[in-house]
Amino acid sequence: MKSPLDPKRITPQHDPIKGQSRIGWLDSLLSLKKVVILCSWCRSKFNPRQYNYRRVYVPDYTGKTDGYTVNGDCDSCRSFTPNAGGGTAYQPEELYALTHQDPVQARRQSRANAGRKTVYSALNIK
Repeated sequence: MKSPLDPKRITPQHDPIKGQSRIGWLDSLLSLKKVVILCSWCRSKFNPRQYNYRRVYVPDYTGKTDGYTVNGDCDSCRSFTPNAGGGTAYQPEELYALTHQDPVQARRQSRANAGRKTVYSALNIK
Protein backbone atom coordinates (compact mmCIF):
# COMPACT_ATOMS: atom_id res chain seq x y z
CA MET A 1 0.00 0.00 0.00
CA LYS A 2 1.33 3.45 -0.93
CA SER A 3 1.79 6.17 1.64
CA PRO A 4 -0.53 9.22 1.31
CA LEU A 5 2.62 11.39 1.36
CA ASP A 6 4.08 9.66 -1.68
CA PRO A 7 5.18 12.43 -4.14
CA LYS A 8 3.54 10.61 -7.02
CA ARG A 9 0.20 10.82 -5.26
CA ILE A 10 0.56 14.48 -4.21
CA THR A 11 1.21 15.77 -7.74
CA PRO A 12 -1.36 14.62 -10.28
CA GLN A 13 0.03 13.32 -13.56
CA HIS A 14 -2.05 13.53 -16.72
CA ASP A 15 -1.03 10.51 -18.73
CA PRO A 16 -3.43 9.06 -21.32
CA ILE A 17 -1.20 5.98 -21.62
CA LYS A 18 -1.80 5.15 -17.95
CA GLY A 19 -5.52 5.64 -18.44
CA GLN A 20 -6.15 8.98 -16.73
CA SER A 21 -8.58 11.08 -18.71
CA ARG A 22 -8.69 14.85 -18.84
CA ILE A 23 -11.68 14.81 -16.51
CA GLY A 24 -9.67 12.74 -14.04
CA TRP A 25 -6.84 15.25 -14.32
CA LEU A 26 -9.17 18.15 -13.54
CA ASP A 27 -10.72 16.16 -10.70
CA SER A 28 -7.25 15.57 -9.24
CA LEU A 29 -6.44 19.28 -9.36
CA LEU A 30 -9.72 20.15 -7.65
CA SER A 31 -9.24 17.58 -4.89
CA LEU A 32 -5.70 18.89 -4.24
CA LYS A 33 -7.02 22.50 -4.06
CA LYS A 34 -4.84 23.71 -6.94
CA VAL A 35 -5.45 26.75 -9.14
CA VAL A 36 -7.33 25.74 -12.30
CA ILE A 37 -7.14 27.59 -15.64
CA LEU A 38 -10.00 27.01 -18.07
CA CYS A 39 -10.58 28.30 -21.60
CA SER A 40 -13.84 29.95 -22.62
CA TRP A 41 -15.31 26.67 -23.90
CA CYS A 42 -14.49 24.62 -20.80
CA ARG A 43 -15.41 27.47 -18.43
CA SER A 44 -19.08 27.16 -19.36
CA LYS A 45 -19.07 23.50 -18.28
CA PHE A 46 -17.44 24.15 -14.90
CA ASN A 47 -19.49 25.14 -11.84
CA PRO A 48 -17.06 26.78 -9.38
CA ARG A 49 -19.59 26.97 -6.55
CA GLN A 50 -19.99 23.21 -6.58
CA TYR A 51 -16.30 22.80 -5.72
CA ASN A 52 -16.06 25.92 -3.50
CA TYR A 53 -13.88 27.79 -6.02
CA ARG A 54 -13.97 31.39 -7.21
CA ARG A 55 -12.53 33.39 -10.11
CA VAL A 56 -9.11 34.91 -9.58
CA TYR A 57 -8.94 38.67 -10.03
CA VAL A 58 -5.59 40.09 -11.14
CA PRO A 59 -5.67 43.85 -11.78
CA ASP A 60 -4.67 44.81 -15.31
CA TYR A 61 -3.10 48.25 -15.27
CA THR A 62 -2.90 48.41 -19.05
CA GLY A 63 -6.68 48.28 -19.34
CA LYS A 64 -6.67 45.59 -22.02
CA THR A 65 -8.65 43.06 -19.95
CA ASP A 66 -11.24 43.14 -17.21
CA GLY A 67 -8.87 41.59 -14.65
CA TYR A 68 -10.28 38.07 -14.77
CA THR A 69 -8.48 37.05 -17.99
CA VAL A 70 -5.52 34.70 -17.59
CA ASN A 71 -3.28 33.18 -20.26
CA GLY A 72 -1.98 29.63 -20.13
CA ASP A 73 -2.93 26.08 -21.05
CA CYS A 74 -6.48 24.99 -20.27
CA ASP A 75 -6.42 22.27 -17.61
CA SER A 76 -9.37 20.50 -19.22
CA CYS A 77 -8.76 20.49 -22.99
CA ARG A 78 -5.05 21.49 -23.04
CA SER A 79 -5.56 24.29 -25.58
CA PHE A 80 -3.68 27.59 -25.28
CA THR A 81 -6.24 30.02 -23.82
CA PRO A 82 -5.54 33.12 -26.01
CA ASN A 83 -6.29 30.96 -29.05
CA ALA A 84 -9.47 29.61 -27.43
CA GLY A 85 -11.16 32.88 -26.51
CA GLY A 86 -9.28 33.73 -23.31
CA GLY A 87 -8.87 31.90 -20.05
CA THR A 88 -10.11 32.24 -16.51
CA ALA A 89 -8.30 31.05 -13.38
CA TYR A 90 -10.16 29.59 -10.42
CA GLN A 91 -8.82 29.24 -6.89
CA PRO A 92 -10.26 27.59 -3.75
CA GLU A 93 -12.33 29.99 -1.66
CA GLU A 94 -10.34 29.39 1.55
CA LEU A 95 -7.04 30.24 -0.19
CA TYR A 96 -8.35 33.25 -2.12
CA ALA A 97 -8.39 35.58 0.88
CA LEU A 98 -4.78 34.71 1.66
CA THR A 99 -3.44 35.55 -1.80
CA HIS A 100 -5.82 38.02 -3.47
CA GLN A 101 -7.94 41.03 -2.69
CA ASP A 102 -11.60 41.01 -3.67
CA PRO A 103 -12.11 44.02 -6.00
CA VAL A 104 -15.72 44.60 -4.93
CA GLN A 105 -14.85 44.58 -1.24
CA ALA A 106 -11.84 46.88 -1.81
CA ARG A 107 -14.01 49.33 -3.77
CA ARG A 108 -16.62 49.40 -0.99
CA GLN A 109 -13.95 49.95 1.66
CA SER A 110 -12.27 52.79 -0.24
CA ARG A 111 -15.61 54.52 -0.86
CA ALA A 112 -16.52 54.17 2.78
CA ASN A 113 -13.16 55.62 3.83
CA ALA A 114 -13.53 58.48 1.35
CA GLY A 115 -16.99 59.25 2.72
CA ARG A 116 -15.60 59.66 6.23
CA LYS A 117 -13.14 62.36 5.23
CA THR A 118 -13.99 66.00 5.13
CA VAL A 119 -13.04 68.21 2.21
CA TYR A 120 -10.26 69.85 4.19
CA SER A 121 -8.74 66.57 5.37
CA ALA A 122 -8.92 65.15 1.84
CA LEU A 123 -7.02 68.15 0.46
CA ASN A 124 -4.58 68.13 3.40
CA ILE A 125 -5.26 71.81 4.13
CA LYS A 126 -3.99 72.85 7.54
